[in-house]
Amino acid sequence: METQTKKKKNHLPFRLNILFIAVFLLFSILILRLGVLQIVNGEEKRQESDAIKKEEAKKEAPRGKILDRYQRVVVDNKPYFTLTYTKTSSTKPEDTYRVAKWLSQHIKVDIKKIPERDKKDFFIVKNGVAELLKERLTSAEIKKLNNEKEYKVLVERITKEDLHTLTKKDLEILAIKREMDAGYAYSASPVKKNLTDREISIISENLNQLPGIDIMPDADRTYPFGDSLKTIFGRVKQMPKEQQEYFGAMNYDRTDQVGVSGLEAQYQETLRGTKERSIYLTNPKTGKTLGEPKIIPGKRGKDLVLTIDMDLQEKMEKILEEEIRKGRADRGNEMMKSAYIVMMNPKTGEVYSIAGKKMDKDGAFVNDSYGALFDAYEMGSAVKGATVLTGLHKGVIHPGEYIYDAPLKFGSLTKKSHANMGSINDLTALKRSSNVYMYNIVMRLGKFSYSSKSFYGDNRYLGFDVMRYYFSQFGLGVKTGIDFPNESTGYNGGYTDQLGNMIDMGIGQFDTYTPIQMVQYVSTIANGGYRVQPRLVKEIREPQTENHMEGKLVKRFESNVLNELDMDKSYIERVQEGFWEVYHSPGGTATKYFGNNPKYHNPAGKTGTAQVKKYDSNGNFIADKDNLTLVGYAPFDNPEIAYAIIVPDASPYSGTQAVNKHIGQRALETYWELKEKTKNTEKNSD
Repeated sequence: METQTKKKKNHLPFRLNILFIAVFLLFSILILRLGVLQIVNGEEKRQESDAIKKEEAKKEAPRGKILDRYQRVVVDNKPYFTLTYTKTSSTKPEDTYRVAKWLSQHIKVDIKKIPERDKKDFFIVKNGVAELLKERLTSAEIKKLNNEKEYKVLVERITKEDLHTLTKKDLEILAIKREMDAGYAYSASPVKKNLTDREISIISENLNQLPGIDIMPDADRTYPFGDSLKTIFGRVKQMPKEQQEYFGAMNYDRTDQVGVSGLEAQYQETLRGTKERSIYLTNPKTGKTLGEPKIIPGKRGKDLVLTIDMDLQEKMEKILEEEIRKGRADRGNEMMKSAYIVMMNPKTGEVYSIAGKKMDKDGAFVNDSYGALFDAYEMGSAVKGATVLTGLHKGVIHPGEYIYDAPLKFGSLTKKSHANMGSINDLTALKRSSNVYMYNIVMRLGKFSYSSKSFYGDNRYLGFDVMRYYFSQFGLGVKTGIDFPNESTGYNGGYTDQLGNMIDMGIGQFDTYTPIQMVQYVSTIANGGYRVQPRLVKEIREPQTENHMEGKLVKRFESNVLNELDMDKSYIERVQEGFWEVYHSPGGTATKYFGNNPKYHNPAGKTGTAQVKKYDSNGNFIADKDNLTLVGYAPFDNPEIAYAIIVPDASPYSGTQAVNKHIGQRALETYWELKEKTKNTEKNSD
């Protein structure tokens, strides 16, 4: 028993010792941890506990690039460095003044565009508000007015003579300070762009004494292919005031650069880069930042790959210039100063070229691709395919029906074709471009009796409604759906009581249409009745890298059929046949220019001439002119290219007007040559 008792006594101190040692170690670890928190991290944790507010500073990221269909860069970013200033909620005016004064000694700034109000404010700051109030306001005014009204009166009493006392150095400081004050707290505001190497060097060496100042990489949009398509690409500038609410709802800053027109606006969210973000902790009492910010890297915007072939685009622009100049040599063509062509895949809607040229008052050409989307014209006989198809579908004519082409008289009004063609059918009417055949179709659609010279019942406007409804199925008079902002629909002439206006609509001489609408119209006939949405952008890709010419594919836009013609396929084939005869059959209005020449690859289509009257800005009549048009597609049996051409304001008195056909010849020839060249290049690269 004694032995067992001794053993128990011996074990007890040993266990207590182990327990004491364990407790001692745990307390040591706890004390050590508390020491680390208090001594090593104490200040940081104290700041964090005081900071109840997070502030975020952002730095602009480069926009995505725009490339043509073969990955050639057409809109790029030209890098440069920008001086920026980021103020905090605790920044005082004297802080910015001190930094601005230092910067004025080392960077050059423009002092010509400083508003007078800013100069007055600076004069007041420089000379002291209190002193100037005593000097410029009476004691009665000071007693009567509050601080805000006092300052307003003081500003009004700063004279031009006062402002003349500001030195050049004062104005340089002011020019810098007003840019520094323009930004929001914790938002990097640009002070000066395109810093010189010397300016970068000096500022970089002194950043430690310039709180809020930074040097950031920046970029301007550049155009490797010059002015070609710049109006289609669009512009980028600081967010307009009228759009601040819209963009603000999408977390934009008011100082952000945004696309304001063209593809830059249409694809703003795609091209927009992801900003670099700096997260600051701030002390709510002092407004000071606590510690170093957390940096979240930014990223360049995504790239757009266009459907456009820039080789084809540039050649089309050159062809337009050359043909306009040659055309102007004909008698009476002094007003012919512009031309447009749109070339598109009729099956996919991919726009390969959208060219426009306009001559300025000095005789130089400017690019006007924008006009192909927004300028509308009376297109003349080029629309007769839609007229014949409407007539066939509504049953007012049947395939092969003969109508006698001779002048139609409506009282004192005579309507006729360019020649008396006698008895002709629908194919010949298209081939030779009969107006009278179309007049008869529209009169029947409008329930007008030529023999009695009156409408059946109350159908005075029926022809307008029927024609516009079916024309819209081809894309005429409605938006084509092209991926571009604010597309024009042309001019709807409305309703008139004049029969002549209604039947003129059937020959393209009442409502007006744009070149892009015309190419969609002829494509709908070419592809068998499917109205396909035109597209300028083919793909969206991640930014290119040094190792990969093509960025990772984000999205590819597939062809989009907007509607299918509600018409019998045999009727569409009938009009296709008529279009082929226009280009190939004896008597066809384009046969002389295309015929069976293999280099054009068996095209089909329709010519047009619209008689128009020109007026000056005061509404005074100037002259009668012609709009020359041509639509077509090739090859006839399996079309892969469609086109629409418009040459406004040609002379109606010259029998040699063929500028539209010459452009068409050269456009087709160029397309096939470039296709063969591309094919050989790809073959050799393999």
